[in-house]
Amino acid sequence: MASLLPISVVLPTYNRRKRLERVLAGLDRQTASVDLFQVIVVDDGSSDDTQEWLSKDRPRAYEVRVVRQQNGGPAKARNAGVAAADGELIVFLDDDVEPMPELLTEHLRSQRAELNVVVMGPMASLPRYAQPWVAWEQAKLEKQYAEIARGDWKPTFRQFWTGNASVAREHVLAAGGFDSSFLRAEDIELGRRLHERGLRFRFNPKARGLHHAERSLAAWEAMHKSYGALEVQIFGGSESPDLHNILAENLSRLHPASRWLVGSCVGRPRTVAAVRRSLRSLLEVEEKLNAPLASDQVCGALANLIYWQATCEALGRDAFERLLRLSDELRGHKTRG
Repeated sequence: MASLLPISVVLPTYNRRKRLERVLAGLDRQTASVDLFQVIVVDDGSSDDTQEWLSKDRPRAYEVRVVRQQNGGPAKARNAGVAAADGELIVFLDDDVEPMPELLTEHLRSQRAELNVVVMGPMASLPRYAQPWVAWEQAKLEKQYAEIARGDWKPTFRQFWTGNASVAREHVLAAGGFDSSFLRAEDIELGRRLHERGLRFRFNPKARGLHHAERSLAAWEAMHKSYGALEVQIFGGSESPDLHNILAENLSRLHPASRWLVGSCVGRPRTVAAVRRSLRSLLEVEEKLNAPLASDQVCGALANLIYWQATCEALGRDAFERLLRLSDELRGHKTRG
Protein backbone atom coordinates (compact mmCIF):
# COMPACT_ATOMS: atom_id res chain seq x y z
CA MET A 1 0.00 0.00 0.00
CA ALA A 2 1.43 3.40 -0.99
CA SER A 3 2.33 5.74 1.82
CA LEU A 4 0.38 8.92 2.31
CA LEU A 5 1.71 12.27 1.19
CA PRO A 6 3.53 13.87 4.16
CA ILE A 7 1.83 17.30 4.12
CA SER A 8 -1.49 18.78 3.09
CA VAL A 9 -1.72 22.55 3.40
CA VAL A 10 -5.33 23.51 4.15
CA LEU A 11 -5.96 27.07 3.03
CA PRO A 12 -9.50 28.48 3.43
CA THR A 13 -10.25 31.75 1.66
CA TYR A 14 -13.11 34.20 1.32
CA ASN A 15 -13.03 37.28 -0.95
CA ARG A 16 -9.27 37.76 -0.66
CA ARG A 17 -7.97 36.87 -4.10
CA LYS A 18 -4.92 39.18 -3.97
CA ARG A 19 -3.86 37.87 -0.59
CA LEU A 20 -4.48 34.29 -1.68
CA GLU A 21 -2.19 34.88 -4.66
CA ARG A 22 0.55 36.04 -2.25
CA VAL A 23 0.17 32.91 -0.09
CA LEU A 24 0.41 30.57 -3.08
CA ALA A 25 3.47 32.46 -4.31
CA GLY A 26 5.04 31.91 -0.89
CA LEU A 27 4.32 28.19 -1.18
CA ASP A 28 6.13 28.27 -4.56
CA ARG A 29 9.29 29.28 -2.69
CA GLN A 30 9.29 26.56 -0.01
CA THR A 31 12.53 24.74 0.74
CA ALA A 32 10.46 21.57 1.20
CA SER A 33 10.42 19.43 -1.93
CA VAL A 34 7.26 19.81 -4.00
CA ASP A 35 6.89 16.02 -3.75
CA LEU A 36 6.24 16.40 -0.01
CA PHE A 37 3.12 18.54 -0.06
CA GLN A 38 -0.16 19.40 -1.69
CA VAL A 39 -2.32 22.49 -1.19
CA ILE A 40 -6.07 22.34 -0.59
CA VAL A 41 -7.66 25.73 -1.30
CA VAL A 42 -11.18 25.94 0.10
CA ASP A 43 -13.16 28.78 -1.46
CA ASP A 44 -15.81 29.56 1.15
CA GLY A 45 -18.35 31.06 -1.25
CA SER A 46 -16.29 34.03 -2.46
CA SER A 47 -18.17 36.67 -4.44
CA ASP A 48 -15.07 38.41 -5.86
CA ASP A 49 -12.96 37.00 -8.72
CA THR A 50 -11.40 34.21 -6.60
CA GLN A 51 -13.11 31.36 -8.46
CA GLU A 52 -12.28 32.74 -11.89
CA TRP A 53 -8.65 33.37 -10.92
CA LEU A 54 -8.22 29.88 -9.46
CA SER A 55 -9.65 28.30 -12.62
CA LYS A 56 -7.13 30.21 -14.78
CA ASP A 57 -4.14 30.12 -12.40
CA ARG A 58 -0.98 28.72 -13.96
CA PRO A 59 0.05 25.15 -13.11
CA ARG A 60 2.30 24.92 -10.06
CA ALA A 61 5.03 22.46 -9.22
CA TYR A 62 2.99 21.09 -6.32
CA GLU A 63 -0.57 19.80 -6.46
CA VAL A 64 -3.29 22.38 -5.90
CA ARG A 65 -6.75 21.03 -5.22
CA VAL A 66 -9.67 23.50 -5.13
CA VAL A 67 -12.76 22.84 -3.05
CA ARG A 68 -15.72 25.19 -3.42
CA GLN A 69 -18.63 25.51 -1.02
CA GLN A 70 -21.36 27.94 -0.09
CA ASN A 71 -20.24 30.43 2.52
CA GLY A 72 -20.26 28.59 5.83
CA GLY A 73 -17.47 30.10 7.87
CA PRO A 74 -13.89 29.09 8.67
CA ALA A 75 -14.70 25.93 10.67
CA LYS A 76 -16.76 24.41 7.88
CA ALA A 77 -14.14 25.44 5.30
CA ARG A 78 -11.28 23.83 7.24
CA ASN A 79 -13.29 20.66 7.75
CA ALA A 80 -13.85 20.49 3.98
CA GLY A 81 -10.12 20.95 3.45
CA VAL A 82 -9.22 18.20 5.90
CA ALA A 83 -11.74 15.87 4.26
CA ALA A 84 -10.15 16.49 0.83
CA ALA A 85 -6.56 16.14 2.09
CA ASP A 86 -4.29 13.18 1.35
CA GLY A 87 -1.50 14.16 3.73
CA GLU A 88 -0.64 12.58 7.06
CA LEU A 89 0.08 16.05 8.43
CA ILE A 90 -2.25 19.04 8.06
CA VAL A 91 -0.65 22.46 7.96
CA PHE A 92 -3.31 25.13 8.43
CA LEU A 93 -2.61 28.51 6.84
CA ASP A 94 -4.81 31.59 6.66
CA ASP A 95 -5.15 33.47 3.39
CA ASP A 96 -3.41 36.52 4.89
CA VAL A 97 -0.35 34.62 6.19
CA GLU A 98 2.48 34.58 3.64
CA PRO A 99 4.65 31.49 4.31
CA MET A 100 8.38 32.07 4.56
CA PRO A 101 10.53 29.53 2.67
CA GLU A 102 11.27 27.31 5.71
CA LEU A 103 7.70 27.13 7.02
CA LEU A 104 6.75 23.67 5.76
CA THR A 105 10.21 22.22 6.41
CA GLU A 106 10.08 23.43 10.01
CA HIS A 107 6.56 22.13 10.65
CA LEU A 108 7.59 18.73 9.30
CA ARG A 109 10.80 18.71 11.35
CA SER A 110 8.94 19.50 14.59
CA GLN A 111 6.26 16.91 13.88
CA ARG A 112 8.84 14.20 13.16
CA ALA A 113 10.83 15.04 16.30
CA GLU A 114 7.96 14.24 18.68
CA LEU A 115 4.77 12.23 18.45
CA ASN A 116 1.30 13.53 19.23
CA VAL A 117 2.02 17.26 19.09
CA VAL A 118 0.37 20.36 17.74
CA VAL A 119 2.93 22.80 16.34
CA MET A 120 2.32 26.53 16.07
CA GLY A 121 4.46 28.87 13.99
CA PRO A 122 4.51 32.66 14.35
CA MET A 123 2.30 34.96 12.32
CA ALA A 124 5.08 37.51 12.23
CA SER A 125 4.56 41.24 11.83
CA LEU A 126 5.08 43.45 8.82
CA PRO A 127 7.20 46.57 9.41
CA ARG A 128 4.07 48.68 9.72
CA TYR A 129 0.28 48.45 9.86
CA ALA A 130 -1.89 51.40 8.85
CA GLN A 131 -4.68 50.50 11.27
CA PRO A 132 -3.72 51.13 14.91
CA TRP A 133 -5.90 48.30 16.23
CA VAL A 134 -4.17 45.81 13.90
CA ALA A 135 -0.75 47.11 14.95
CA TRP A 136 -1.77 46.68 18.61
CA GLU A 137 -3.00 43.15 17.98
CA GLN A 138 0.26 42.20 16.27
CA ALA A 139 2.31 43.69 19.09
CA LYS A 140 0.40 41.48 21.54
CA LEU A 141 1.12 38.45 19.37
CA GLU A 142 4.82 39.27 19.16
CA LYS A 143 4.98 39.67 22.94
CA GLN A 144 3.48 36.22 23.43
CA TYR A 145 5.87 34.68 20.90
CA ALA A 146 8.86 36.25 22.66
CA GLU A 147 7.68 35.02 26.07
CA ILE A 148 7.20 31.47 24.78
CA ALA A 149 10.57 31.49 23.00
CA ARG A 150 12.29 32.62 26.23
CA GLY A 151 10.58 29.84 28.15
CA ASP A 152 8.55 32.20 30.36
CA TRP A 153 5.58 29.87 29.84
CA LYS A 154 4.62 26.92 27.68
CA PRO A 155 2.09 27.18 24.85
CA THR A 156 -1.32 25.59 25.34
CA PHE A 157 -4.42 25.02 23.26
CA ARG A 158 -5.23 28.70 23.77
CA GLN A 159 -2.40 29.47 21.30
CA PHE A 160 -3.74 27.03 18.70
CA TRP A 161 -4.31 29.68 16.04
CA THR A 162 -4.83 28.05 12.67
CA GLY A 163 -3.34 30.96 10.77
CA ASN A 164 -0.11 28.93 11.01
CA ALA A 165 -0.28 25.55 12.75
CA SER A 166 0.12 21.84 12.09
CA VAL A 167 -1.33 18.63 13.48
CA ALA A 168 -1.66 15.05 12.23
CA ARG A 169 -4.80 14.57 10.17
CA GLU A 170 -5.75 11.50 12.20
CA HIS A 171 -5.92 13.60 15.37
CA VAL A 172 -8.19 16.21 13.76
CA LEU A 173 -10.54 13.49 12.56
CA ALA A 174 -10.46 11.58 15.86
CA ALA A 175 -11.34 14.77 17.74
CA GLY A 176 -14.33 15.35 15.47
CA GLY A 177 -12.93 18.25 13.46
CA PHE A 178 -13.90 21.89 13.90
CA ASP A 179 -17.27 22.74 15.40
CA SER A 180 -19.01 24.62 12.58
CA SER A 181 -21.37 26.33 15.04
CA PHE A 182 -18.37 28.48 16.05
CA LEU A 183 -17.78 31.34 13.61
CA ARG A 184 -14.83 32.53 15.73
CA ALA A 185 -12.51 30.80 18.19
CA GLU A 186 -13.23 27.52 16.38
CA ASP A 187 -9.50 26.73 16.45
CA ILE A 188 -9.19 27.23 20.22
CA GLU A 189 -12.29 25.09 20.77
CA LEU A 190 -10.77 22.27 18.72
CA GLY A 191 -7.47 22.86 20.50
CA ARG A 192 -9.12 22.11 23.82
CA ARG A 193 -10.42 18.79 22.50
CA LEU A 194 -6.97 17.94 21.14
CA HIS A 195 -5.55 18.76 24.59
CA GLU A 196 -8.10 16.48 26.21
CA ARG A 197 -6.93 13.69 23.87
CA GLY A 198 -3.41 14.08 25.30
CA LEU A 199 -1.73 16.10 22.55
CA ARG A 200 1.01 18.52 23.56
CA PHE A 201 1.45 22.01 22.11
CA ARG A 202 4.77 23.25 20.77
CA PHE A 203 6.00 26.53 19.30
CA ASN A 204 8.54 26.62 16.46
CA PRO A 205 9.73 30.20 15.84
CA LYS A 206 11.37 29.14 12.56
CA ALA A 207 8.06 28.09 10.98
CA ARG A 208 7.36 31.74 10.13
CA GLY A 209 4.61 33.35 8.15
CA LEU A 210 4.16 37.08 7.57
CA HIS A 211 0.77 38.30 8.72
CA HIS A 212 -0.75 40.68 6.15
CA ALA A 213 -3.56 41.52 8.54
CA GLU A 214 -6.18 44.10 7.73
CA ARG A 215 -9.65 44.49 9.23
CA SER A 216 -12.11 47.27 9.87
CA LEU A 217 -12.52 48.68 13.36
CA ALA A 218 -16.05 47.23 13.45
CA ALA A 219 -14.70 43.76 12.55
CA TRP A 220 -11.98 44.09 15.19
CA GLU A 221 -14.57 45.00 17.83
CA ALA A 222 -16.81 42.12 16.74
CA MET A 223 -13.88 39.73 17.10
CA HIS A 224 -13.30 40.68 20.75
CA LYS A 225 -17.01 40.49 21.50
CA SER A 226 -17.18 37.01 20.00
CA TYR A 227 -14.19 35.79 21.98
CA GLY A 228 -15.67 37.12 25.21
CA ALA A 229 -18.87 35.17 24.69
CA LEU A 230 -17.46 32.05 23.08
CA GLU A 231 -14.73 31.38 25.63
CA VAL A 232 -17.43 30.88 28.26
CA GLN A 233 -18.76 28.09 26.05
CA ILE A 234 -15.32 26.71 25.19
CA PHE A 235 -14.25 26.40 28.82
CA GLY A 236 -17.26 24.43 29.90
CA GLY A 237 -20.11 26.87 30.44
CA SER A 238 -20.96 29.37 33.14
CA GLU A 239 -20.91 26.83 36.00
CA SER A 240 -17.49 25.37 35.22
CA PRO A 241 -14.88 25.88 38.00
CA ASP A 242 -12.15 25.73 35.34
CA LEU A 243 -13.76 28.61 33.50
CA HIS A 244 -13.95 30.81 36.60
CA ASN A 245 -10.37 30.06 37.57
CA ILE A 246 -9.06 30.81 34.07
CA LEU A 247 -11.07 34.02 33.70
CA ALA A 248 -10.23 35.23 37.21
CA GLU A 249 -6.54 34.60 36.54
CA ASN A 250 -6.79 36.59 33.29
CA LEU A 251 -8.55 39.45 35.09
CA SER A 252 -5.93 39.52 37.81
CA ARG A 253 -3.19 40.01 35.21
CA LEU A 254 -4.74 43.10 33.65
CA HIS A 255 -2.99 46.43 33.94
CA PRO A 256 -4.45 48.28 36.96
CA ALA A 257 -6.04 50.91 34.73
CA SER A 258 -7.72 48.27 32.55
CA ARG A 259 -8.81 46.34 35.63
CA TRP A 260 -10.38 49.53 37.05
CA LEU A 261 -12.17 50.21 33.74
CA VAL A 262 -13.58 46.68 33.60
CA GLY A 263 -14.69 46.76 37.22
CA SER A 264 -16.29 50.20 36.88
CA CYS A 265 -18.10 49.73 33.57
CA VAL A 266 -18.79 46.10 32.78
CA GLY A 267 -22.31 45.04 33.67
CA ARG A 268 -23.60 48.55 33.01
CA PRO A 269 -24.50 48.49 29.31
CA ARG A 270 -25.13 52.23 28.92
CA THR A 271 -21.81 53.09 30.55
CA VAL A 272 -20.02 50.55 28.38
CA ALA A 273 -21.64 51.96 25.24
CA ALA A 274 -20.66 55.55 26.11
CA VAL A 275 -17.05 54.69 26.93
CA ARG A 276 -16.82 52.48 23.88
CA ARG A 277 -17.95 55.31 21.59
CA SER A 278 -15.32 57.62 23.05
CA LEU A 279 -12.49 55.11 22.68
CA ARG A 280 -13.56 54.19 19.15
CA SER A 281 -13.57 57.88 18.17
CA LEU A 282 -9.99 58.26 19.36
CA LEU A 283 -8.86 55.34 17.21
CA GLU A 284 -10.70 56.65 14.17
CA VAL A 285 -8.93 59.99 14.58
CA GLU A 286 -5.57 58.26 14.88
CA GLU A 287 -6.19 56.30 11.69
CA LYS A 288 -7.17 59.43 9.75
CA LEU A 289 -4.20 61.42 11.01
CA ASN A 290 -1.86 58.48 10.55
CA ALA A 291 -0.38 59.45 13.90
CA PRO A 292 -0.33 56.99 16.81
CA LEU A 293 -1.19 59.17 19.78
CA ALA A 294 -2.00 56.72 22.54
CA SER A 295 -3.18 53.79 20.47
CA ASP A 296 -1.70 51.07 22.69
CA GLN A 297 -3.58 52.28 25.74
CA VAL A 298 -6.79 53.01 23.82
CA CYS A 299 -6.78 49.66 21.99
CA GLY A 300 -6.12 47.80 25.22
CA ALA A 301 -8.92 49.61 27.02
CA LEU A 302 -11.41 49.10 24.19
CA ALA A 303 -10.55 45.42 23.64
CA ASN A 304 -10.86 44.63 27.35
CA LEU A 305 -14.10 46.57 27.70
CA ILE A 306 -15.73 44.71 24.79
CA TYR A 307 -14.38 41.29 25.74
CA TRP A 308 -15.35 41.44 29.42
CA GLN A 309 -18.78 42.93 28.73
CA ALA A 310 -19.49 39.99 26.41
CA THR A 311 -18.19 37.61 29.09
CA CYS A 312 -20.44 39.26 31.67
CA GLU A 313 -23.46 38.87 29.40
CA ALA A 314 -22.65 35.19 28.87
CA LEU A 315 -22.07 34.50 32.57
CA GLY A 316 -24.70 36.75 34.10
CA ARG A 317 -24.11 39.82 36.28
CA ASP A 318 -23.96 37.98 39.62
CA ALA A 319 -21.46 35.41 38.36
CA PHE A 320 -19.30 38.17 36.89
CA GLU A 321 -19.28 40.03 40.21
CA ARG A 322 -18.03 36.84 41.87
CA LEU A 323 -15.37 36.62 39.19
CA LEU A 324 -14.19 40.15 39.99
CA ARG A 325 -13.90 39.28 43.68
CA LEU A 326 -11.95 36.12 42.90
CA SER A 327 -9.56 38.05 40.66
CA ASP A 328 -8.99 40.56 43.49
CA GLU A 329 -8.11 37.69 45.81
CA LEU A 330 -5.65 36.28 43.28
CA ARG A 331 -4.10 39.69 42.79
CA GLY A 332 -3.75 40.08 46.56
CA HIS A 333 -2.00 36.71 46.83
CA LYS A 334 0.44 37.70 44.09
CA THR A 335 1.18 41.03 45.79
CA ARG A 336 1.81 39.37 49.15
CA GLY A 337 3.87 36.66 47.52
